[in-house]
Amino acid sequence: MEAMDCATRLTSQTAVAVKTAGITAVGRYLGYKTEGWGKSITLDELGAIHSAGLSVVLIWESDPTSVGYFNSAKGVADAKQAITEAEYLGAPNGTALYFTMDYDALSSDMAAIVEYFSGVREGLAGQYLVGAYGSFSVLTALKSSATAPDKYWQTYAWSDGAIFPSNIYQSQNNVTIGGVSADEDTINTVPGAWPEIGNNTTEVENMKLQTLILYSGDADLQIAADLAQHFSCPIVQAV
Repeated sequence: MEAMDCATRLTSQTAVAVKTAGITAVGRYLGYKTEGWGKSITLDELGAIHSAGLSVVLIWESDPTSVGYFNSAKGVADAKQAITEAEYLGAPNGTALYFTMDYDALSSDMAAIVEYFSGVREGLAGQYLVGAYGSFSVLTALKSSATAPDKYWQTYAWSDGAIFPSNIYQSQNNVTIGGVSADEDTINTVPGAWPEIGNNTTEVENMKLQTLILYSGDADLQIAADLAQHFSCPIVQAV
């Protein structure tokens, strides 16, 4: 599924052009209400995005470009500010807010980054999903932490070709899509967009099963029969 993220505000015209170019979701930055950042999404832009039939993925990014930025207290503060921004836009509870690590983080930086995301989870307090953007090594460290994020957005940058099983994958920077300078992304599984997009069913649930092999013995028969009914497929007994 094609997506993009950009620091440029979309108009009604450019949102339609982006949609026509095959894009289904746009990553845009929070920060207009509290910071007035030029890269931040406004209510008018949000309306243009949704009117064009696009979903939006919400990003919080201040200056996460070195290890000194990251600690638990900063995570809490960023989360609370991101909530203010998301509520200003009217983002429904359960939408993902992505917090970024926008640099080539060292292995020695990971402890601070994990602390930061612990603070983010505390600050969001379950109102919004915790999203993390970063390299393969950063997302891997976060995934194994006690307060792992809910959603993941990998950048190809600083990843040395390694692929993390992310919800979103950023494959290229500085491309032009529908006349807009952007980064190119792919939606792999449901990213917590607004409105939500993607597929969170397992591959087997989308397959037409031809046979279901049973383990020998009567104890498994009822389970197998129930599965066969669910998947509309025949059953055979193992030999």
